[in-house]
Amino acid sequence: NLDPLTETYGIPFYLQYLAHWPEYFIVAEAPGGELMGYIMGKAEGSVAREEWHGHVTALSVAPEFRRLGLAAKLMELLEEISERYEEGTFQGHR
Repeated sequence: NLDPLTETYGIPFYLQYLAHWPEYFIVAEAPGGELMGYIMGKAEGSVAREEWHGHVTALSVAPEFRRLGLAAKLMELLEEISERYEEGTFQGHR
């Protein structure tokens, strides 16, 4: 992770998220390719009730890229994806 406060998971956990909810895994890179931050989440809900919402599992921003609004932007992007998912306009996995 990019900081010691973000919970670290095992590789299988990250791969499971990436396989099931790739659209909920967003990475921010600097122009030189340096990792600035990331957010990962998933869709949760009920097929029977057709109720869905997004769940944030991890959000991490490298110390040198903090105070730039990056975490807020990553949250905004994940929220947009979740809204499209709820509306049924998102072509991701359910």
